[in-house]
Amino acid sequence: MSTGISSRKERSKLVLKLLRVRAVVYVLAGVPLLFTPTMNRAVVVFGVCAILLAIVNPYVVRRFEGLSGVRAAALSDVVVAYGMWLFAPTSAGLALMLAMWAVAFSVFLGSARDARITVGVAAALELSKLFVLSFGATALGALPVMALADVNPILVTAGAAGLIGAYLSFDLIDRYFIARNDAAETGEERYRKLMDAAPVAFIVVVEKAVVYANDAANRVLDPSGGSLVGLSIKEFVDESAYGRYKALRGQVIRVLEAADNEQMLFRSTDGSAVWVDLTVNAVDYGHDLAIQLMLYDRSGQYRAEEQLRRTKVDYQTFFERIPVALYRSRPDGQIAHVNQAMVELVGAESPSAIVGKDAESFYVDAADRDRLTELLGDEGVVAGYEWQMRTMDGRIRWVRDTSRLIDTQDGRFYEGAIVDVTVRRNVEDELWARAVQQEAAASIGQLALETEDVTGLCEALSGIVSEVLGTDGVAVMRRDSKGHFQIVGASQALGVEATMLSGIADRTHMSAGPVLLKTAAEVRLAAPAVLDRGFHACIGLMVPGKEINFGTLVVLSNDERSFSADDLNFLHSVTNVLAAAVDRAGAYTRLEALVESKDAFVASVSHELRTPLTVVSGLAHELSQRWMTLSDEEMDEFTAMLVGQSEDMADLIEDLLVAARANIGNVAVRIVPVDVAVEVKGVLAGFESHTGHSIASDVPDVTISADPSRLRQILRNLVSNAIRYGGKTIEVEGYVSSGLFVLEVKDDGDPIPEADRERIFEPYERAHETAGKPGSVGLGLSVSRTLAELMRGSLTYRHDGRSTFRLELPASLSELEGGPHSGVRHDEALSAFGAIGAGRIGVDVGAIQ
Repeated sequence: MSTGISSRKERSKLVLKLLRVRAVVYVLAGVPLLFTPTMNRAVVVFGVCAILLAIVNPYVVRRFEGLSGVRAAALSDVVVAYGMWLFAPTSAGLALMLAMWAVAFSVFLGSARDARITVGVAAALELSKLFVLSFGATALGALPVMALADVNPILVTAGAAGLIGAYLSFDLIDRYFIARNDAAETGEERYRKLMDAAPVAFIVVVEKAVVYANDAANRVLDPSGGSLVGLSIKEFVDESAYGRYKALRGQVIRVLEAADNEQMLFRSTDGSAVWVDLTVNAVDYGHDLAIQLMLYDRSGQYRAEEQLRRTKVDYQTFFERIPVALYRSRPDGQIAHVNQAMVELVGAESPSAIVGKDAESFYVDAADRDRLTELLGDEGVVAGYEWQMRTMDGRIRWVRDTSRLIDTQDGRFYEGAIVDVTVRRNVEDELWARAVQQEAAASIGQLALETEDVTGLCEALSGIVSEVLGTDGVAVMRRDSKGHFQIVGASQALGVEATMLSGIADRTHMSAGPVLLKTAAEVRLAAPAVLDRGFHACIGLMVPGKEINFGTLVVLSNDERSFSADDLNFLHSVTNVLAAAVDRAGAYTRLEALVESKDAFVASVSHELRTPLTVVSGLAHELSQRWMTLSDEEMDEFTAMLVGQSEDMADLIEDLLVAARANIGNVAVRIVPVDVAVEVKGVLAGFESHTGHSIASDVPDVTISADPSRLRQILRNLVSNAIRYGGKTIEVEGYVSSGLFVLEVKDDGDPIPEADRERIFEPYERAHETAGKPGSVGLGLSVSRTLAELMRGSLTYRHDGRSTFRLELPASLSELEGGPHSGVRHDEALSAFGAIGAGRIGVDVGAIQ
């Protein structure tokens, strides 16, 4: 139903107040009634529960179902009225009044449907009293408060009829009030009612003042809950939009037609922005021409659009500023969009220089683009696809592409991010190349161990180095004793001669380091003939040797290039392996020579020792068998021969012992004062029996510091050598010169060839092919020089009309005097005297000791 109360808000407030009054009435009227002394306790408990339920039920319905509570309150009152009659028939009149109140409450404050439900339930409950009176008297009579005999059925029927009559009367009264209110309403009041109920904001402005604003307008422009009436419209229209508002107002007043869907910025009373779709119209407001503003709040939409715009700007800023190269291209390859990082990556001046170009133009290998397109078509997303990019300035870069296939309103695109991985790929390539080089160096080393053919090794080595470094030619050059080079190994189809590479090889030996020619200009200066053959870069490394350098390794390239540190390390490894192989081959050759020398030594010693030993053995047998029959002269002769042969054998064995000890580094010298004249006389006395030779001596009576036994051994070897290979006249001359004592042994025999004058001091070497006397094994001069050097002297040969062996010893070695130096090892002698190495003897004969 509708009443004269036209505002829903006002009607809702009135209902809430009546519900409160109702709750107070229940408490004030019900509690005293229930707690009378004659009231049964069970009835009291039931009554209290019913009263509480009747009070609370409307509020519960209002809270959880969003209803007004009118229907719940009316039905609760009807039920309570019925209960009052049932338990207290004497209160039938009061119960009927409560039921009529419920009907009136629902008619005047509820809807028509609520009123019909309420009166229907109330009439049904009234008529049910007749059933209770007819059939339930026995059961209900058990209750002490029941006095059904006092109830008149006619009154019950009259009560039900009264409720229906009351409903009809209340309905007529309500309709009357509605008709009267409608008749009393003016056009302005109807307008206000209509506008107040509208969900769209309406404002009526006369001149500049707001004369009307509905609830929606107040909510939009005054969040504090106040009213806009009386305020100036200028306070709500944003300053930037006020001129436009005035223009619209003037246009509407002039043509009396509405201007709608104008987007404009308003300001609420707290200053916040309110975007509205504005419709401006002219209306009559009493006797005034007013402007009606209909505002459709678009603030949420505008905020969303602004957020979207900012998001787009942020995305665009992010897209442009992110340091990762981003792109978008069409499936046909046309580039649609790139960011600044992509511009820098490809070396372009601006995005416009890239947009519109075919993406395939940046691929070094077009197959990479086809493969990426195929993967995107199959999977939609490709992560970590690596390919080579050719930038706009011609550089080659390795990039990693992560892209996806997207569908937009503008069609299908490939969208992706590219990261430059050139450095990482270069590192990986370097590591791989290093591993390949190490493997190649190991294979070359294994090959060097398995072969003794240096030339074959050089050929194989050249091919391996050329393949590993990716060069166009490799040559191994050997240097001879005169400094000339020859190619001993080269990669296939090298096409150069040794003379063309000699300049590079000479440089390596002069600098003792790598010679790197990176450009054609550098090659032209060092080896123009190499440049003429098409090689524009090369590197040369010396192949070292144990005593002399073996040669040079030369690597050639058709293109200009700079060899890396890893390349140099690899080439150094190769040259070291080659040098070791050369030394190994030389050592093998020397070992063969030593074996041959040892065989010759054994044969020579066997021969040289056999002769005196045969004489000694024969004389010994002769003496043992005939000593009784031999005369004194024969005994003297046999004895002299035994002594001579024994001395020869002793001298030979002494030389062998010195050689053996020198070879194992354990030659001992004993430095004491020595009278040179006495020692020389004693040695020469042993050669008096040598007929056919004249030995003269001219040695001053001087004392030097030396080892007397070693001095005698040197002199004996020199005189023996002169007797074997020299002339008939031998002179031994001594003198002091420049702090040195010089002892010279001269003979008038044939001179030693100049080429052999140093060789005669090597073990087992002879300058003459004439067979000498027994005891000659080629060690005398070598041992003599070794002993001279151990005593800080020297032994040399010269020919100035006569063959002269010159022994020089310090005239005074005071720092070594005062005690023996027996047991001095050869390596200690090297430190003290700078003497020769024991290995010069050549073969280990230490077992002779």
